[in-house]
Amino acid sequence: MKISEPLVSKPLVCEKVWGDENLNRIFSSQNKQKIGEAWLFSFYPGMSNELYGLSTFRVYGKSDEVLRDEISDFPLLLKLISCSEWLSVQVHPDDSIARELENYERGKTECWYFLKNGGQAMIGKDNSAIAKAVGNENWEDVLEKKSFNFQDILYLPAGTVHTMGPGSMLLEIQQSSDITYRLYDWGRDRPVHKEKGLKVLSSIRAGYVISRNSQAFESPFFRFRKIKDQLCEGFGVYVNLDSYKTIVLPRDVSYYFEGEYIEYKK
Repeated sequence: MKISEPLVSKPLVCEKVWGDENLNRIFSSQNKQKIGEAWLFSFYPGMSNELYGLSTFRVYGKSDEVLRDEISDFPLLLKLISCSEWLSVQVHPDDSIARELENYERGKTECWYFLKNGGQAMIGKDNSAIAKAVGNENWEDVLEKKSFNFQDILYLPAGTVHTMGPGSMLLEIQQSSDITYRLYDWGRDRPVHKEKGLKVLSSIRAGYVISRNSQAFESPFFRFRKIKDQLCEGFGVYVNLDSYKTIVLPRDVSYYFEGEYIEYKK
């Protein structure tokens, strides 16, 4: 049995200490706390989106065999992020270290597609220098601040220390993993993970890619492109750049997308 129609993914919203009210407004949320992330498409354990048929409105549950066969092996996770404060200075493991430290099959390489002007990030270039900053907290000397505008892309392989700054709003595509090691959190009362973070810093060489005013990007883990008024075929995940409605095309399913979307594929 195969799924024969496009599916709509119901977003999962997450409150964050660094969130702002943009996502509360977009998703008409009554949450008193500011939302920082909306998980637009995920099969991560405990954070799977509900999917329903675009034409039949049938709800596809996580236990549906047809859903598992058609979609659940998709190794990527897609978020909409908006922030009013700096996120923690953080680093993610690669697949090897994730298996060693967390007994999980995937690390977290990610990519940011900025949705408006005025985005900010700080990125580490030298992991040996950053390891010293973990101890002395002299972060200004080891992080390089970057500014981003609409349609800029920042690719962050696992092992690259980074943080996102106030005023940033973006789509994040990443490996299906939620492993984050905080190295520094600006005095907020949240746990940091220095020992595990140092393991990553000593094991992986840092690096990143910035692509300005870009329409597409490709990496070993995922690829995406901006489309407009186009017929597409599965398998892929598509996000409308106006409403952020997220549509999943199962294998062998076609759909004509009216308007501007970002198409994500493995």
